Amino acid sequence: MPQEAGIIEVLVGRKEESAMRVRIQSAIIRHFRNVSFGEIRFPCNMASDIFSMKSDVLGIYGQNGSGKTTFIDALEVLKCLLSGVPIKEHLDNCISKGHDGAELSFEFSVVDDQDHKFRVIYSAQMGLDYLNEAVKASVFQSNEWTRMNPIMENCSTDPKTLITPDTKKRELFGKDPQVLDELRVTKRMCAKEHRSFLFSSELFVLLQEGSGHTLWYHMLAALRHFAGAGLFVINNRGASLSSTGAGLPVVYRMDSSLGQLDLPLDQPAIIPAIDFSLASEVIKTINVVLREVIPGMEIALAPLGNEFTESGDLGVRVQLVRLMVKPGTNETIQLPLKYESEGIKKIISILHLFICAYNSPGITLAIDELDSGIYEYLLGELLQIMQKSGLGQLIFTSHNLRPLEMLNSSSIIFTTTNPESRYVRASNIKPSNNLRLRYIRDITLGSDGEELYQETNSIEIAHAMRKMGIPSLDRAEGR
Repeated sequence: MPQEAGIIEVLVGRKEESAMRVRIQSAIIRHFRNVSFGEIRFPCNMASDIFSMKSDVLGIYGQNGSGKTTFIDALEVLKCLLSGVPIKEHLDNCISKGHDGAELSFEFSVVDDQDHKFRVIYSAQMGLDYLNEAVKASVFQSNEWTRMNPIMENCSTDPKTLITPDTKKRELFGKDPQVLDELRVTKRMCAKEHRSFLFSSELFVLLQEGSGHTLWYHMLAALRHFAGAGLFVINNRGASLSSTGAGLPVVYRMDSSLGQLDLPLDQPAIIPAIDFSLASEVIKTINVVLREVIPGMEIALAPLGNEFTESGDLGVRVQLVRLMVKPGTNETIQLPLKYESEGIKKIISILHLFICAYNSPGITLAIDELDSGIYEYLLGELLQIMQKSGLGQLIFTSHNLRPLEMLNSSSIIFTTTNPESRYVRASNIKPSNNLRLRYIRDITLGSDGEELYQETNSIEIAHAMRKMGIPSLDRAEGR
């Protein structure tokens, strides 16, 4: 296991961060999947300075089906909303049974590209046929905060009213009839396509033309930029890494580009030639840290020749491989990465973004089931390093309890069995207390607050398994 200093040493090559930075401070969820109501305050929101450039780590723990993944899904919907892309497909299975809509509300700390500081609340009420939004904000001026006031509100089911309040609409867009007509068209399109009107690309064009110099424009632009270049959500709904035909998703954020590369795992594949150099650079960055995290490990994208893609562009036939020195020789051999463990594949797939979050206070990285396939000691070390010396925001869910012994208690949220109060923190935790043992005790004996675990009966489980196995056993024995 490498020493902490070894990993930090290869990560500290930090580039100067842009003045623009956004961080999630708190969240409220209503009627979203299995959460009737849930509220989460992030550790940064409990600090004396919400604009601190120190890391902000939050882990969510609880039994299966208790709302951990729900929060990750809520972040994915938030990313779609602030990016101005349709959310319809996300809502089909996300609205709680018995309700016609869900509500998400997020509070942010925002530093725009002019170094202005804001507290912003964005809320969205979402149904299958409506999307109502509101942005409220307070700005830090003359060493004090202004009142939290509405900036823009939109009711998608009210086509006659463009944006409220009217004073802000005039301030942001003016009174030009042509501009207002374009806004009406944009509002109808967004309602039809079920995407955010307030953060649509069309509205931002009009906003920039009419008030690109104003305080509120820079604030809103910072939020939209955060959705595209600062907020990354990794869930487990895609194909399994080991599934036949699946590629290894490597999410990246480079100086000039961001996105995801699906590199081939099980067989060679063709990628556009223009992507080959980018993929090679991403892998080079990953290798610097990978060699420290998994001693001696190094990967490469082996080119197997040029071919044309289906669109007729020049492509490169590649294979993702692990580089190894042949025992007893200095010869380097290449082994297909598909033969590696799920844990190694998971580490590789998230490592580049983990590096970005470590080095940048403007990055928020959310990972569902971070512990999946990762050795628990390594998991604890990585999270502790992030908390001690990282800069960005990391949100994760996990079943592995090792991080409870490595992170501050303020960095841990527990889910409950009560859908009306899904998220809680442990109370009365002293620095000398072992949060892991405390959590197990509360599960076993019960807690003073919300119930953390819906009790199961091992005898009844065993009886049910035996009962279901007897018929097939009898048939096999000819009885």
